[in-house]
Amino acid sequence: MKKSLVFSLSFIGSIGFATALPLVLFALLGRYLDHIFGSSPYLLLAGIAVATVMIFFILRRIIREASEKIAKIKD
Repeated sequence: MKKSLVFSLSFIGSIGFATALPLVLFALLGRYLDHIFGSSPYLLLAGIAVATVMIFFILRRIIREASEKIAKIKD
């Protein structure tokens, strides 16, 4: 029971961190570059799009690793 609770909490934390960090970093970078080049809001939107693609691949990896851990816990 305790092992599954710790696993669940770490899984939720990993998803939250993997979602928030790239989105915030790329949005801030896009906003900063928009300010420099005067291209508002295009680089901000491009940063969000790049972050979305990156989040997809990161979450895919996290879910794959979690499913492997679940299979080990069940065995």
